[in-house]
Amino acid sequence: MAKHVETVLIDDLTGERGGSVSEHVIALDGRGVTVDLGASSFAELEEKLAPYFAAGRWQRRVAATRPSRMAAAEARQEPSTAEIRAWAKRRRIKVAERGRIPHEVRQQFLASQSDAA
Repeated sequence: MAKHVETVLIDDLTGERGGSVSEHVIALDGRGVTVDLGASSFAELEEKLAPYFAAGRWQRRVAATRPSRMAAAEARQEPSTAEIRAWAKRRRIKVAERGRIPHEVRQQFLASQSDAA
C-alpha cells in the first residue's frame, strides 16, 4: 500500500495558501510563537518591526524557549507540589509520592492558605 502525505502551509493571518507561505518563529522576552506567513504578511511584519530592529542590538541567536513548569508556577506564585504534598501528609490526606496532585487536594490546600491569611 502506498501513502502520499502532503503538507500545505496556510497563512495564519490571511488564509493564503501556496508556495510563498513559510513558517517563522517570533520571540519576545523568552516567549516564542511559530506562525505561518505568506510573502505579503511577512513583509508587513518586517516593516512594522523595522524601527525596533534598527534601534536595538543584534543577538547572535535568540532561543524562543518556554519557561519550565516550575518557573511558570513560581511566576504565578503557585505552591510547589512538594509543599502541597507535605501539607497533605500532615493532615493525613493520601497523595501519591510522584505525579499530579489531585485537583480536590490542591483546592483544599489553597482554601487552607486563604483561611490562614
